[in-house]
Amino acid sequence: MRLAVVIPCYNHARYIGPAIESVLGQTRPPERLLIIDDGSRDDSVDVIRQYEGQGVELIVQENAGAHNTINRAIQIAGADCDLISILNSDDIYEPRRFEALLPAFSASQPRSVACSGLRMIDSDGAPLGKDEPRARWLRAAWSLGSGTGTPQSRLETWEWLGAANFLVTSSNIVARADYLKENPFRPYRYNHDYFFFTGAALRDEIHVEDECLLQYRVHPHNNINAAPAPLLKEMLRMHLDFYHDHAGEIGKSLFFRRRFYAYMSAAWSSISSFHAGLFQFLLAKLAEGRSEEELEHLVASLDEERFTELHEYPNAAMVNHWNERTPLLCAHELAARFQETREAKRTAEKDRRALKESLRLRQKLASSRWLALGQLLGQTKKLDRLAGKTPEDQLASLHEAIRQSAWCRIGRALGSKTSKELGEL
Repeated sequence: MRLAVVIPCYNHARYIGPAIESVLGQTRPPERLLIIDDGSRDDSVDVIRQYEGQGVELIVQENAGAHNTINRAIQIAGADCDLISILNSDDIYEPRRFEALLPAFSASQPRSVACSGLRMIDSDGAPLGKDEPRARWLRAAWSLGSGTGTPQSRLETWEWLGAANFLVTSSNIVARADYLKENPFRPYRYNHDYFFFTGAALRDEIHVEDECLLQYRVHPHNNINAAPAPLLKEMLRMHLDFYHDHAGEIGKSLFFRRRFYAYMSAAWSSISSFHAGLFQFLLAKLAEGRSEEELEHLVASLDEERFTELHEYPNAAMVNHWNERTPLLCAHELAARFQETREAKRTAEKDRRALKESLRLRQKLASSRWLALGQLLGQTKKLDRLAGKTPEDQLASLHEAIRQSAWCRIGRALGSKTSKELGEL
């Protein structure tokens, strides 16, 4: 697959050089690097021209805004590239970014968008201090969904994005060119990345790699450094657009609808500037503009065959599981209890998988003649130990014992099939 990196640049002469070098230094280099300067008034163009001899393509245009510039770059680069990665001109890729993310597009269940963990840096490229508010926010955002960091313990991506835009920036987008063309960026000042991420998540089209593969620069000229009101208003508008643009998909697909419900439920406690109370007010104003007959028709139009949710009471479980000894939990307490229950189920599932894998490895060890010889000679004692409190810890301990076993290494060298298979763990 051919990969292009597109960089929109506006007045970032100070930062564009490190951004370009982070692309040129990739362990899996892209086939194209296209930069569109969006009418910079500083020395950005002069800095970019210094890299033209290294394959950098430069287009200079009158100022058109970030979303228009990115959309134009996607159209140009998408003419001959299958994948497109966006990099804002003040951010930096880690060297392994493409090596780590591109397999998501050829996996057994391929996605249209791939993103990663990130860290925040300051104007000089130094890591943001842990006590800096933005850095604390990023850690909080990732803690909402990451659980212990394993796929079994985390929220679904659409729930996580409802709670926070933990992916943060359009620099965190690597995507199929066709998908980007079908879902162009909207004319937002702050949220074009968030709207894009949310739509892709609800279609289950995002792969999230935990590894930190992006450096997001925080400096005085970031768009996000604004008074609350403009950002909150754009967040409200974004969600109205979200309702408007996705109404068809919500109505047609039960799976999309369930993700939508989960997203909005999480958004009610968002830490990404979404004000649920004001949003309810806006919905009330929209309803106020409709006649009683129109509202009645809207509700009556819910087809009972398509909307199977109509055949069950949404809160029946809340009452059915009430113990009658304590007051019925209020909504936020019930949500917390539900989260605890879900985490317990996920922990049980992790333990089950770890026990199953440990049993499989133990059986393989027991079936090996080479390891049986090693046991007789006292060379495999560490493989027989059961270290760790949890099944997951015990499995990790067994993996480590196999990796460190000199007897297994000798077996691989001598052609032992089992030892070779264990060495591939």
